Amino acid sequence: MSLYIGLGIGLFIILLFLITGCAHKKDDTAVPKLEWSGKPTLHQVRSATLREKMRSLKVLMFDNIYDELQFDEERSRQAASIAETAKAMAEVALNISDVNQELNLNADHARVFRNYAYQMKNQALALEEAARLEKSDVYPSMIRDIVKTCNGCHSKF
Repeated sequence: MSLYIGLGIGLFIILLFLITGCAHKKDDTAVPKLEWSGKPTLHQVRSATLREKMRSLKVLMFDNIYDELQFDEERSRQAASIAETAKAMAEVALNISDVNQELNLNADHARVFRNYAYQMKNQALALEEAARLEKSDVYPSMIRDIVKTCNGCHSKF
C-alpha cells in the first residue's frame, strides 16, 4: 500500500509540475505580444516613416533619372519652345505697320529695329530646325546668339 501512496504522490508531483509548467509557458515567450491600444506603436511609426523615405529615395534615384536619349529629347523640346517664342516675338515686331509712328522711332532707328527683328526671326528659324533635327550640341551657341540680339536691341531702344 505504501507503494501505491508513493506512486500517487509521485504522480501528483509530476502532474503538479506539468500544470505549473504549462501555466508558465505563456510568460516564458521570448517576444511578448503587444496589445492593440488604438495607437500605432513607435516601431510601426518608424517603420512607416522609413518605408516612405525609401520610396522617396527610390523615386529620386531611379524613377526620375533620364538617360542620355531622354536628356536630348528634353533639350530638343526646350530649344523648340525657345525658338517658337522668339519667332513669334520677331513676327510681332515685323508686323508693326508703322514702326516710326507706333514706337516713336526716326527712319534710321526704325531700320535698325526691323534689322533686329529679322535677325531674331532668322536665328529662331535656325534654332527651330536644329531642334527638329535634335542637334543638341548647337543649342547653347544658338541661344546665346538670340540673347545677344535681344540685348543689342534693348541697348539701342
